[in-house]
Amino acid sequence: MKVKKQITKYLLPVALVMVLVSVPTFGVFFMRKSLMKLTVEERSNQLEEMVTQIRANLDSGLQTHWNLVAGMNQAAQGIHFNNSQEVSDNIVHMENDFRTDLYGCRVMLLDEQGTAYLSDGPAGIWYDVSHLLDGGKRHTFVSETDTIEGSFLVFSQELDSPITMGENHVRFTHIVLLKDIQTVKQYYTTTTYGGKAATYIIKKNGTLAYFDADSDDVIGARNIYKALEEAEYIQGRSFEIIKDQLDREGIVAANIMLNQTEYCYCLTALNNYDMTLMLLIPADCVAVSTMDMMNSTIRTQTIFISAMALLMLLVLFGLIKLQRSSQMVKLEQETNKELNRLRAEAETANAAKSIFLSNMSHDIRTPLNAIIGFTNIALKQNPGSEVKACLDKISGSSEHLLALINDVLDISRIESGKAQFTPAPVDIAEVSESVLAIMHGYLSDRDINFQTDLGQPQTRYVLTDAVRVREVLVNILGNAVKFTNDGGTVTYAVSYRPGEDEHFIWVRYRISDTGVGMSEGFIDHIFDEFSQEEHDARTQYKGTGLGMTITKRYVDMMGGTISVESKKGVGSTFTVELPMEIADSEVKHTDFSVGKVDFNGLKVLLAEDNDLNAEIAIVQLEELGMRITRAVDGEEAVRCFAENPQETFDIILMDVMMPKMNGYEATKTIRSMQDRPDAARIPIIAMTANAFAEDVQASLDAGMNGHLSKPIVIDEVIKTIARSMCQ
Repeated sequence: MKVKKQITKYLLPVALVMVLVSVPTFGVFFMRKSLMKLTVEERSNQLEEMVTQIRANLDSGLQTHWNLVAGMNQAAQGIHFNNSQEVSDNIVHMENDFRTDLYGCRVMLLDEQGTAYLSDGPAGIWYDVSHLLDGGKRHTFVSETDTIEGSFLVFSQELDSPITMGENHVRFTHIVLLKDIQTVKQYYTTTTYGGKAATYIIKKNGTLAYFDADSDDVIGARNIYKALEEAEYIQGRSFEIIKDQLDREGIVAANIMLNQTEYCYCLTALNNYDMTLMLLIPADCVAVSTMDMMNSTIRTQTIFISAMALLMLLVLFGLIKLQRSSQMVKLEQETNKELNRLRAEAETANAAKSIFLSNMSHDIRTPLNAIIGFTNIALKQNPGSEVKACLDKISGSSEHLLALINDVLDISRIESGKAQFTPAPVDIAEVSESVLAIMHGYLSDRDINFQTDLGQPQTRYVLTDAVRVREVLVNILGNAVKFTNDGGTVTYAVSYRPGEDEHFIWVRYRISDTGVGMSEGFIDHIFDEFSQEEHDARTQYKGTGLGMTITKRYVDMMGGTISVESKKGVGSTFTVELPMEIADSEVKHTDFSVGKVDFNGLKVLLAEDNDLNAEIAIVQLEELGMRITRAVDGEEAVRCFAENPQETFDIILMDVMMPKMNGYEATKTIRSMQDRPDAARIPIIAMTANAFAEDVQASLDAGMNGHLSKPIVIDEVIKTIARSMCQ
């Protein structure tokens, strides 16, 4: 009986221990399962976004080849040759005239019997002639033929007017452009994943047409679809489900196991070219930050559960020894103290996770353009006071959101190595002074004593990246204004000293304020990502906490230094020193006066495929007296310009990412119109959500006169149009 009581006495504590340990354990198990599912979804989304961009680049690049085929069709129609040698000679001329070597292509003519003729003579019956028998005029497919050694992407078009040869008038019915499949690589890049991504181009029947990677092919099969069908899938999916989704939606992503390693792949159908593109990447290279967060959370929860189990065991042993030792109370107190410490660590880890999640943002420039644009339009309609107050708040919040998105994009591009330092000849004194114009906007509603001390350099013209220098200075000055109360002082001083030799100088920017200052401990973390000293700073002052991180990265990129002196409640001083190479020649300046341009009656051709963006632009430009003609894509813009008489349009505003023909191609097509003198001189301005330096350069390289980034600011649009009209 006594033994039974002893067993009953300790049965409840043992059961309690088991419950308290098992419940959190199962909780971690289900949490990990849920997080893994979310991770798989995020990986799929990232891959689909990247493959969609690759597909767009391929479509854009390969469209050029149809332009070549169309040109050769026009050049070759109706010709008669005496013999096959004249045919080969003409093919050589076409390849030279249309520079097909630049595209990795060869030209082939097909007679009505299916015999192929190349630049080096007849090549026999073409094995793939069966692809041309479905009645269509154009065909695109992947070919591996004995006629020519290699694998090719075929662009075939039925001749509008057949070519004939010899006395028997042998008829040539098709002109064919054979593009070496390996040259397709120029239209995409997979360096984002450190060279670990592999690209496959797959024929319609699933066989491999082309493989591109820095390492060996982990699939190692001729038929890619069959290999994917036999692979082990994550999250209970199958290739049958994947293939069905690909047929319905044109793009699909999944996770599989290959050689005991998890991989992510994404398939997208290139319907216009009768093939499929696949991107294959090791899973640990995708959604890295999410995996790190998940592992950190699981580790924290595991530590907490282990501590709970340890505590329960100690409590159990304490109960057993309660009758034997008076030290049980002290032991219980020590155990409770350890539990509190571990609980505090777990709460700190969870808080860090929450802060990380709250700082994440998404690139939504196009919706922001609609929000900002329609808000500005609504504000001009003389709304009532309550509605105006709401619209003002929407406008302020939209601008704030845009600034946050830009900060996140900047730090992301810096970390991925996409941000580049591109020095060019500039007037360094003018760069320093141009910052003042930007700061007027920061100071417009503030009562701050803004002092300047701009020294004059002995050498004004240097090689540097003026955009990066201005961004560094505006970031620091903007913080100085933001963290200085009204009545305070902000000082902006610029000085110069000789460099390491006569070819260089050092430019020193010193920015001081009498603001809130920083504690000595926080100064060591001022350049860390998402760093803000006060817990309520994000709410009170607004921002991501990325501004100083971006500033430090840009200063490092330019080979300079940045230092901070600060005292809590007294103020801060930032000192930036940048080395700059002296330019060989002076910078030429052109003064464009906006006031000299009369916008009333200005005839504008607007190429914009997004209805909301088009509506915003039309409303705001027509308010200035401009007359707008809209084209829904690049192809319509070219046609509209070509079909109207000269001087019909004074300027063209060109979106970049458009269907059928993008803005770059449309611009090049217009500039190449030899029969239209106004085609070479009409101002063309990019108006696009592509906002980075390389996007601006791409617009200029395409023949445009300027570049405006969305969300559009009507004042910047006006200034850019004025500058373009005055050139």
